[in-house]
Amino acid sequence: MPHHGRCTGRSAPLSVWTSMKRTLSVILALCVLAVGCASPSTTTTTPKSTGICGPNTAPTSLATTGATGELITLQVAIISIPDVAPAKIAEHCGYFAEEGLKIRWTEIRGSSDAVPGLESGDTHVALWNYVTGYAIEDRRPGLARLIADAYQAENNCFLLMVAKDSPIQSLADLKWNGTGRKITIGVGTFKSVATLTAESTLRIAGVTAADIKFVQVPLPQMAAAVQNRRVDVGWMTEPFITFFKGEYGGRVLADVATSGTSQWPVAGWAVSTKWANAHPDLVLRFQRALARGQELAARDDSTVKKILPSYTHIEAATANSIALGSFPTTLNTTRLQRVADAMLDFSKGKADADQYLTKRINVTDLLWQTPNSPSTSPTALISSGVTP
Repeated sequence: MPHHGRCTGRSAPLSVWTSMKRTLSVILALCVLAVGCASPSTTTTTPKSTGICGPNTAPTSLATTGATGELITLQVAIISIPDVAPAKIAEHCGYFAEEGLKIRWTEIRGSSDAVPGLESGDTHVALWNYVTGYAIEDRRPGLARLIADAYQAENNCFLLMVAKDSPIQSLADLKWNGTGRKITIGVGTFKSVATLTAESTLRIAGVTAADIKFVQVPLPQMAAAVQNRRVDVGWMTEPFITFFKGEYGGRVLADVATSGTSQWPVAGWAVSTKWANAHPDLVLRFQRALARGQELAARDDSTVKKILPSYTHIEAATANSIALGSFPTTLNTTRLQRVADAMLDFSKGKADADQYLTKRINVTDLLWQTPNSPSTSPTALISSGVTP
């Protein structure tokens, strides 16, 4: 029975812990935020694996796609995390080739790293963390536009965790008494989805950002940082959640993807506005191919787990144990607006340097439209209705 992308908090067999310990140092790229190791640009040839492209369907050869002439190369900036899986599935199954496209992947550490390439035109499409992307739009309006959704957090995907023997038992324990040391919370990056979801969850318990201190810790180092008391609490995502529980008996303090942050939008795909307006047909081709991969990932997350080892350097046993979020098949403006509005809300009363946004972002304005058709959505990937 497929899990449809829902995080489950499953435990992994003992053999997986050995695998994870051996590979943890090389999976820095599996950070939802901007914390990974950049690598040179590559054009990926994904090894074949069964079942990814659907029943009785083999990956399509570039030579048999029916595309006329030479394939057009698009430069696509990514972080090697689960969010990217549908695009990798689309490549593996030949969907991009069928559209006459060849993808050249460029590894980045986070959405902000894609800005120079989008400005110069060297990068055509980029994975776009919504929190970072909206902040970029705030100070650089019009640089990039959204063309598709990528990934959404589900229950047990983003957790605040503490050491097994930590005296902290509830979020109320994080409230500062006005004197002495503040509780520290490790996050991958500041002013990110980590700090935003943490602040939203803390607020429900009557705790504000002024009561705690965020400390930047690379996600691959978070489990050790919490265990060794470098920080009191760690904001974690997979595979570090599973590792921390299995290796150290780490405890869950709170799920930060529930209540006000339930089904929280994490990332989407953005294009260089200037390039997209000059090449609308290429954008539409990319959207069509990506949509087919996104549909496969949304239908059965086992396809994601099968493709992950091909581009994240995670062994199959480890990939199979990871709890995943979900893969939306429409770019839903109602849902995405939640992120922008929360960013503005949690900017109130803060110093300029600590603000997520300086003004309200209207997400509808960030959607790419085909030139001369501002009132028409380019594809079915865009929706203004409720979450499908």
